[in-house]
Amino acid sequence: TPNLFAVMVGVSDYKGDELDLKFAAKDATDIAGAVNNAAKKLLNTDGKEHVFVYNLTTAKDRYQLPEKNNIKKILEEIGTKATANDILMIFFAGHGVMEGEQKQFYFLTADASSLSTGSAVTDVGISTAELTEWMKPQNIKAQKRILIFDACNSGQAIKDFVKMGTDNQNYLAARNDDNAQQIKAIDKLNEKSGLFILSSSASNQSAYEMGRYSQGLLTYSLLKAIKQQPDILEEGKYLNVSRWFNAAEKTVSELAKETGARQEPQVVTNTNFNIGLVDNEVMAKIILPSEKPLFAASNFQNSDEAIADDDLEISKTINLQLSDLAARGTESKIVYVTATNSPDAYSLSGRYTVKGNTITMTVNLKQSKVIKLKFEISGTKDKLNELAAAVVEKAAGMVK
Repeated sequence: TPNLFAVMVGVSDYKGDELDLKFAAKDATDIAGAVNNAAKKLLNTDGKEHVFVYNLTTAKDRYQLPEKNNIKKILEEIGTKATANDILMIFFAGHGVMEGEQKQFYFLTADASSLSTGSAVTDVGISTAELTEWMKPQNIKAQKRILIFDACNSGQAIKDFVKMGTDNQNYLAARNDDNAQQIKAIDKLNEKSGLFILSSSASNQSAYEMGRYSQGLLTYSLLKAIKQQPDILEEGKYLNVSRWFNAAEKTVSELAKETGARQEPQVVTNTNFNIGLVDNEVMAKIILPSEKPLFAASNFQNSDEAIADDDLEISKTINLQLSDLAARGTESKIVYVTATNSPDAYSLSGRYTVKGNTITMTVNLKQSKVIKLKFEISGTKDKLNELAAAVVEKAAGMVK
């Protein structure tokens, strides 16, 4: 039976505050849990442990901090244990940049800060050239490799591997009776070698964290595929890497379009194999974040025909309140984008009248251009922020 060595790297907390992310550490932890549970079902059938997961994240429940030297040491440790029969999986969630004359991809580790630019990136970032060196067959013998990059510009990592002329088969070799089927699945896995690379975006694209799902978009799509898309499972139970990645790729592109963004994952492979067994217990342990209501920009007008405009800029003030409510991380009630193609998105519109210092608003809560709910609310000109906050809180409460 082969062993699976999974190195899960998630960096949410960088040095300083400028680069900090909300969900990268959670993404690595969640993917680690899903892979660990499924792989153990497939591989731990002989009374021995065959699944080894190393969580290097900035979360509290980590194995080690995701600093560059720690990641290198873990791979060196795996190199002393892994045989040609084994599987190596590396997952990166965090910031990715392109630096140097050749615009090589670097994954920024927890050592990085906003000042880590130019030549300094080599000290705090892991380049594709370095990763290739660390993973050489003479360093890590495992012949089945899976690399997942949930980071901006990560499509460049794929280009880098191609540019370096990597021979994937030899250099970066990295897809009845229940018991009989499982033995057959493991035998099939033993015969395989090859490489899988999944990047969350193209080389010139961002990889989005989606507040709507409290997760990176790629990670959410990978977890959703295991839990809700049984067609990715070979023979209805085995987690097939090719089917898994292709399903996630499609979901990412579709969800990104709904928010008016563009994110196109890239999948490169020269093989196919299964890495886990998915049953009801495995699916139950995957907790997908509840989808939060999506709000787009508001549009309010003064009812006074002589003005026929939003002279008090109430639309802008409400949009700022929507943005503020959405920015409360995992505690936020909603997600806010200025524009979206999603038919599920809500928007606030209506008219207001002004008499002296008093403002009376008629607010329409729309979805797909249809008024779903309507309410009136009053406030004063000298407290526009308080009025806008009250509008947003009431609307958010209505769409729970």
